[in-house]
Amino acid sequence: MSEAALCFDHVSKRFRLGETHDSLVDLAAYAFRRVTGAAPRQSPDSTFWALRDVSFEVPRGGATGIIGPNGAGKSTALKLLAGILRAERGEVRASGRLAALIEVGAGFHADLTGRENIFLNGAILGMTRAEIRTKLDSIVEFAGLERFLDTPVKRYSSGMYARLGFSIAAHVDPDILLVDEVLSVGDAVFRLRCEERMRQLVRDGTTLIFVTHNLEQMQSICDRAIVLEEGRTAFDGPAREAVSHYMTAMTHAYTARPADLAGGDAQHDGAGEVLGVRILDRAGKETVWLRPRDEVRAEVRFKLVRPIEKLTVELNLRASASENLISINSGRDNVFFDTREGVNTVTLVLPAMPLASGRYFWNVRMWDGVSGDTVIETPFKYPTVIDDEGRATGALSLDHAWSYDGAAASQVVDTPAEPAPIEAAPAQCGSGT
Repeated sequence: MSEAALCFDHVSKRFRLGETHDSLVDLAAYAFRRVTGAAPRQSPDSTFWALRDVSFEVPRGGATGIIGPNGAGKSTALKLLAGILRAERGEVRASGRLAALIEVGAGFHADLTGRENIFLNGAILGMTRAEIRTKLDSIVEFAGLERFLDTPVKRYSSGMYARLGFSIAAHVDPDILLVDEVLSVGDAVFRLRCEERMRQLVRDGTTLIFVTHNLEQMQSICDRAIVLEEGRTAFDGPAREAVSHYMTAMTHAYTARPADLAGGDAQHDGAGEVLGVRILDRAGKETVWLRPRDEVRAEVRFKLVRPIEKLTVELNLRASASENLISINSGRDNVFFDTREGVNTVTLVLPAMPLASGRYFWNVRMWDGVSGDTVIETPFKYPTVIDDEGRATGALSLDHAWSYDGAAASQVVDTPAEPAPIEAAPAQCGSGT
């Protein structure tokens, strides 16, 4: 087994809820309020455990993603690895030169120019002045900020901040690079350049920890992922399987939502309303997560105030308001529904959903086929998440086959190794620097 660059050994981190005292001024003000009786009393349950007994290690040159819902402890783990926070229990060890890109523009001075901030931020990240001079042109070119290099960064957009911050961190040539959900800022071309830069760093032996909600981006870079849920390790293994585990957990959380959140605030003429749209798997269980080859059953429950003898139902699927990917109208299929007053259910069955990974939303429209009046139209609010396991062929994920000189090409089957049980204690790391 390769030497570990990072080691989390039974780590727990606690935060106190309510007031914090990060400086002598804060502490003095709090003491005054305590004396005068203005300070709130701390309840016995005023502490929050962001991480509970989390253990993992990352081998040198490995790329590991950390995923999980909001509040799972991802950023806390990254800040512990970076040395920004200290653990209450357990030990965190890192070996080698470490660069962290945790907050966009962290360490930048708003009144300094881009050039001056490169020297300032580079020095904070451990580069010498001579090293920064050598890499200055490359940093600026990568960030694409040549025209704005001598402009104060307070006039930069959030995307320009992100580009400059990532470019500096990526040129530190670190042994360990920590990246926390910063690549969502910036245009698509720059995000692709960042992904390729991270892959190149990993190929060159850099250890990468990538915290993100972008599961497709994480799978394209990392071969392994850790899923955190409520401060605990829920899964540790191959990235694809980690995404499966995470999306299954998110599906359970979504389908268990309160009933009043499942209905639609539909726009209609008073004739009816959508009560909910459920995506069902082959077993009839509700899900929001699908693979491109999965059969899709979209069940629409709606309530009418009067019977409609010739109801037309249309379902649309979009990734954005301007991108209509699927539009299926029962009227175009010469199918109309003789509906009753009260609750009705219409189900649309699709043999597959060959879309690339991403988050999509359903919209429902209904007409009275006799009068032509719109009965119901909902906003795009009913979600479906597609995971193509990194096999997208563009906007779609299409089945395909290769041949060579008329003969079918052999395929290498990617069978990931079984992940080690998450409760197993990690191997001892060497002493860190």
